[in-house]
Amino acid sequence: MNAESFIHPNYFLKLAYSLFEGWGASSEYLCLFSTIMVGGGTIFLTWLLYKLLSAFVVPGVLKFVGTTGPEWDDILFNPSLLRVMAELLCVLLLKATFPESLAYYPTAQTVAVLCCKLLLVWTVVHLVFRLLSAVDELLEHHSSSRITSMKGIRQMLQVVTVCVGIVVTISILADKNPLIIVSGFGAAATVLMLVFKDSIMGMVAGVQLTLNDMLRPGDWISVPSRNINGVVQEVGLNTVKVQNFDMTIVTVPPYALVSESFQNWRGMYAAQGRRITRSVTIDVNTVGFCTPEMIKKFSKEEWGHDLNSADRHVNLTVFRKYLEHYISHLPTLLPTRRNEGKSKEKGASIVYMVRELEPTPQGIPVEIYLFTTVTAWKPYELLQADIMDHIFASVSRFGLRIYQAPSGYDVMSLKGKGYE
Repeated sequence: MNAESFIHPNYFLKLAYSLFEGWGASSEYLCLFSTIMVGGGTIFLTWLLYKLLSAFVVPGVLKFVGTTGPEWDDILFNPSLLRVMAELLCVLLLKATFPESLAYYPTAQTVAVLCCKLLLVWTVVHLVFRLLSAVDELLEHHSSSRITSMKGIRQMLQVVTVCVGIVVTISILADKNPLIIVSGFGAAATVLMLVFKDSIMGMVAGVQLTLNDMLRPGDWISVPSRNINGVVQEVGLNTVKVQNFDMTIVTVPPYALVSESFQNWRGMYAAQGRRITRSVTIDVNTVGFCTPEMIKKFSKEEWGHDLNSADRHVNLTVFRKYLEHYISHLPTLLPTRRNEGKSKEKGASIVYMVRELEPTPQGIPVEIYLFTTVTAWKPYELLQADIMDHIFASVSRFGLRIYQAPSGYDVMSLKGKGYE
């Protein structure tokens, strides 16, 4: 007797048959008792193997990976994944032994073979699920890989895995080649596309958003057409979850972001700067030449050293020169913070200026254009307000006036002065 025949369940089945026969058991119960004894033994052996793996092997592996330096093995070899691997080994053992213990009952043996195959298929599916989750977590924790959200791709692969599992299950039950089952789905493809249209479109759009790096969790996006202005919380297979700044949660299908236009403010944070463009409208009736006294006073200030009182200077031109000097000395101006290495090269292309726009019936628009290192919402708004307040307060020094449409108060003032 060789070792292979000794460990085969049929050997134990025959041994149990002979044992019960020697004990004088009835012949009609010999097969039943032998099957129960050997089948129960294989199930107990499988359970014992799972307990040993869970109690000793899995903790040993976790302890080993915990002593290693890299963090990736701690995430990849997590307890959930190791337990599923232990389940897979037990299912393989059960599939190799339990159906053979039912040799005296061919029908039951056939059912057991099918059940073991199905159990093996879905254990593998479970293992793939755990592996995809571990890889997703590994990429999310790895600093150099946190460039895209892998959740949409992970969900897509999980859907594909389930579909493969269903096809293999049907092929096992029908005793057909899986390729034949797949070809049979072609007739129902139109119906499936109609039923799962949103899921299919969301899956494709989610992959496009992820692979093209159009959207990441943590990005600030604006979609005016859908009343979205907030931070992306999650990029999933069928939905993108955004938390607006009013603390409401908005979900939008990924294909809507692909087909429509949305504004992503990530570049602002990547450049460590945010643009300010504000304008005031100067009343054209107040534009004129500065008096020698004004030029003499301005020439004593730092920004007006090159002003010559002998020349004629337009007050609006001098005002623009003053504003450009003012914004160039703001402590939060972006180019002032970009003065080393590569940052200097990037900052060199970032301009600031004060310019005149095309005149309008209301006057001459004067616009300030700059980038600031302040990117947070509230400090950014406060900085804009400070700059505009300074402009409003200083415009009168140059003999200029900001255009303001007449209000009811202005009309009442004119009536009080006799203008009716």
